[in-house]
Amino acid sequence: MYKTHPRMDPQPMAESVHKKLIMLVDDDPIFRRITSGYLSAQGYEVMEAENGLDGLRKLRTVEPDLVLCDLSMPVLDGIEFVEEVSLEYPSLPLIVVSATDEMSDVAKALRYGIKDFLAKPIGNHAHLGCAIESTLEDSNNHIVDQRDFSSQWFRVDGGGDVPEEQELHWHLDFLRSNPNAARDLLHALLPENDTSQGVWKCSYRLLQSTDTMPLVFDYAWLMNGQFAFYLVDSATNDEDNVASTLLVRALFHDYLRNLRSFSADLKDLADILEKGLECSPCAQPVSALFGLADLTDGTLSILPAGLDSQWSNGYMTQHISAGVNLGENCMKNFITKDLLIHGGCQLSLGKIGVSSFSLDIHRGAEA
Repeated sequence: MYKTHPRMDPQPMAESVHKKLIMLVDDDPIFRRITSGYLSAQGYEVMEAENGLDGLRKLRTVEPDLVLCDLSMPVLDGIEFVEEVSLEYPSLPLIVVSATDEMSDVAKALRYGIKDFLAKPIGNHAHLGCAIESTLEDSNNHIVDQRDFSSQWFRVDGGGDVPEEQELHWHLDFLRSNPNAARDLLHALLPENDTSQGVWKCSYRLLQSTDTMPLVFDYAWLMNGQFAFYLVDSATNDEDNVASTLLVRALFHDYLRNLRSFSADLKDLADILEKGLECSPCAQPVSALFGLADLTDGTLSILPAGLDSQWSNGYMTQHISAGVNLGENCMKNFITKDLLIHGGCQLSLGKIGVSSFSLDIHRGAEA
């Protein structure tokens, strides 16, 4: 179900293999020279652009296999460049290389679907080589659009039962040693506050202290009318909270992407997440909550995994006890099923003085 990069030290490509073209967009000529030299030695063709505008102009005439770009550039900065590329060339994979004090910009770039990011200066170019190789492998297998950076780091791909190797430790080590960067990254994972499908609308509100590791919420609509979501408290553990949160994200979306039937099941999801946390030496149990709204019959099911919550539909109110954490056999927790949504319902929880979360699900007017 999940595996990591096949090797940590990519080998130069054989001469008989068609060389992949990488566009390197960076205003620093020294960085371009060093990076181009490394990539060329690995068997790639490299095209350089000195800023975002130069990169966009060259994309009009060439079709690179991958774009490697900085975020702090003159004329057209990296965020604007990434946004333009994501709109005009949605299947073109991008990897960001950015200075460590630009994590807030990296966080913005995540919303445009970048596949990976590395911090400058690059201490070990083999890390860059592995990130490129992994992204190109997904592109060759036509799944690059389905994965984001978290799945890249944990190599979630639906094959095998246990990780074949360790995760990408250099990413996780960087975030572990840079808590402000980690906090910015996790805040950036939050999706749009309002979403809808058909007549159903879902909105969430999350207020929390900027000084602590955040609650991280995410959701997905399924083709059969289900709305799946989770909430993870990334402050559960002093160490490995970022790794645990990113692994939950990767496994959640991988499970939904690889559903054998159209219907998701909370116990199946919990089983996969439990196994993932158990297999990963970088992850630890975390407090979480999982939910599945079946909007075809107007019901909601909740699996607590360490977080207390309160549910109400305007007619009834129910407290849902936290149970044990995800990673501690949360499948033994009681699943509260078939909560009636009626015209709408709200799920809420909070940590006094730290955070407050609410999710509203309601039916809008017929078109």
